[in-house]
Amino acid sequence: MRVAVPHPDRGTGSRVPDLPEHAAPAAGRARRRTRLWMVLFLLTPVCLAVPITLAYEVGTPREPVVRPVSVGPGYRAITGAYFGYAVPTSYHQDREWTDLDGNYFYGSPAHGWVAEAILARRRPPGPRTAPPTVFRFDAETRSTPYTLGRGHRIRVPGTSFAWEVGVTRPDGWHAVAVDTWLRGASTQMWLLVKAPPTVTAEVISSLRGA
Repeated sequence: MRVAVPHPDRGTGSRVPDLPEHAAPAAGRARRRTRLWMVLFLLTPVCLAVPITLAYEVGTPREPVVRPVSVGPGYRAITGAYFGYAVPTSYHQDREWTDLDGNYFYGSPAHGWVAEAILARRRPPGPRTAPPTVFRFDAETRSTPYTLGRGHRIRVPGTSFAWEVGVTRPDGWHAVAVDTWLRGASTQMWLLVKAPPTVTAEVISSLRGA
């Protein structure tokens, strides 16, 4: 059955036939299909992003983190891809003596400090291996010479070589340096500790290699 109704855009004298009764369900199905395709279109990027993200997280190797042997009360961990050790919680990183070349400085000249220098080295160091040049500038306003004492081997877990030596300057200044080396990574790290004896011992005993 068809019913004639006035067309809203025309005068009352003009009439157009309405859609057949069986056409309404078909139009509703078309609209539902259109909405379904729109939803799928909008969700496709999200659906693709999830597995891609998961594949990246699973497939991308994470950089290892080496933690100290121990972190005593009042100390915090300094971690890295090759070495880890502990420093007093009051030893904050000082930007003046820290750079992008693998040199890090924690503490202050007035209250004690720990300096780290990372170097690439294929061959193992030895007792006569000279410390890095940067040690002449740590906590100093200019290059200041120093003298190395008689050193001795120490055990640092995870390293292929570890050597401890005293460092002095003419004015009575004294520090302790530790030279360590990782054979597999061809990486050397010098640690220079200028702190009270108990702090120096705690820092060195906490040192660990990868």
